[in-house]
Amino acid sequence: MNAFTYLIWTSGRNRVVTALRRVRSPRYAAALIVGGLYIWSFLLRPNNSPASLSSLLGQPTEMIITVLLVLTLMGSWVFGSDTTALAFTQAELSLLFPAPLSRQALIGYKLTRAQIAVIINVLIWVFILRRGGTVLPGPMRALAIWVMFSTLNLHRLGAALVRSAWTEHGTAGSRRNRWSIVIFAAVGLSLVASLIGAHDQLGAVHSTGAFFTVLGRVLSLPPASIGLYPFHLIVAPAFAQSITQWNRAILPAIGMVIVHAWWVFSSDTAFEDAAIEASAERARRLDAIRARRSVGAIAPPRPASSTLRLASVGHPALAIFWKNMLCLRRTAQLRVFVGPVTMAIAIGAATSGAGADLGLVFAVGALVLTGMLLLFGGRLIRNDLRHDMQHLPLIKSLPIPAGEIVLAEVASSALPMALVQMILVDIAYVSTLASRANPLGADLRLAIVIAAPFGILALNAAILTIQNATAVLFPAWVRLGPVVSVGVEALGQNLLATVATIFSLAIGLIVPLIAAWLVVMVVSGSRATQLAVVIITAAVALCIETYGAIRLLGRALSKAEPLQTT
Repeated sequence: MNAFTYLIWTSGRNRVVTALRRVRSPRYAAALIVGGLYIWSFLLRPNNSPASLSSLLGQPTEMIITVLLVLTLMGSWVFGSDTTALAFTQAELSLLFPAPLSRQALIGYKLTRAQIAVIINVLIWVFILRRGGTVLPGPMRALAIWVMFSTLNLHRLGAALVRSAWTEHGTAGSRRNRWSIVIFAAVGLSLVASLIGAHDQLGAVHSTGAFFTVLGRVLSLPPASIGLYPFHLIVAPAFAQSITQWNRAILPAIGMVIVHAWWVFSSDTAFEDAAIEASAERARRLDAIRARRSVGAIAPPRPASSTLRLASVGHPALAIFWKNMLCLRRTAQLRVFVGPVTMAIAIGAATSGAGADLGLVFAVGALVLTGMLLLFGGRLIRNDLRHDMQHLPLIKSLPIPAGEIVLAEVASSALPMALVQMILVDIAYVSTLASRANPLGADLRLAIVIAAPFGILALNAAILTIQNATAVLFPAWVRLGPVVSVGVEALGQNLLATVATIFSLAIGLIVPLIAAWLVVMVVSGSRATQLAVVIITAAVALCIETYGAIRLLGRALSKAEPLQTT
């Protein structure tokens, strides 16, 4: 057996065995039973519905999905991408790097290990699409999704290597990767040219469905279709309407996987060459520093450019909040917001004929983005216990009650996200004042703006409490750390986790909604007044529930042991 194959197999087996051993704990056993029932009901339960997705798998949808993939990858180019796919553990650094192995062999090893997560996501999406009744058999559908996910994963990694060479090594890095940069820039220009040329055509439709249908047709014509052609090859097998179409599309798609794999390895080689040049420059600078120090000219340490001030006195839990705000500043990744912002802009434009009513575009776009951040915002930042559980001994040594620690941790992620959403709601309200339409009426819009802060704070606190609870109660089964997993290797798991969070939130909303209904039964007034009362009452009740859950999590945190996080 190949040494790398043995290492991957043994590591994966040991990880599964270690996770299963946790089931001896009643808490983990109960979680396994509930999780098994959830997976069965969501993925494995027989589908007797005659509904089919074939009506949604036409050319317009295929082109729009292709554009969304391109825009998501463009976020890696513009804002940078992480290279965690190439991150080695300390044991791997100690044992593999001194071994007689080439760097390409090590990268091949890491990419092979990344395929484990890709295959898991492929299986998840095969079962999800099976419930829609697509025409392709399971194995064909699995291979098509694997090709798409693997290519996107390789492209994200290649973009990270190219951008690293470009930003860290200047002219040398950009010169060695000039063709990659030129190709992706050409794709962006082709999209812009097609959208500008079809502005009148897009502006002639006024319904959301018709807008996206026309947009898909526009993107299927030159010059956009030319720029999107390589990405179309990746997506085409998954959108095949028959086995014959799949047979014609799968070989070019596999070819794209091979091309991207070659690109990643060649980009890394160019990066190494640029690193050699940078090392020589660094050696010259070190010689100059040593020369200055020999005459006593030692440069003082460079101060931080900016920071957040912490008062010398105050509640100790505020220090945790301050620490996590600094963590958010360091770990926030703009690229993870590219997808939600793009969808919000597209839906906003679709409601007003490609921008015929700018006020309505901004209002709908801001509200859509608010909703998306409510659902997915907690997974875009991790400056709370999902990060700090890695430092459990330090957290437990703090002279602060465990309940207050959990409250500060939840607030660290809930408050920044709620603040962004409140600003978006205010933008939506102001935009409706400039819109030619009069959605909902002035009194209802004002009532929503007044009550929105209560609802937004309560929902964010509840959602983030649920996600922090998984880190406290099941640290061995949860991905800990500040890195946000947004790549294709985590797409399926994130979907399942998001649906589970929404389901848990729905259960928690039962009592608040009943309380709001009872209050509104005895409150008289206009529809706007009753709506504001419902939102505020439900928000207060949800906050009380959330605070009770936080106190219970504090007890669980006080009993947690550091060995449980490994």
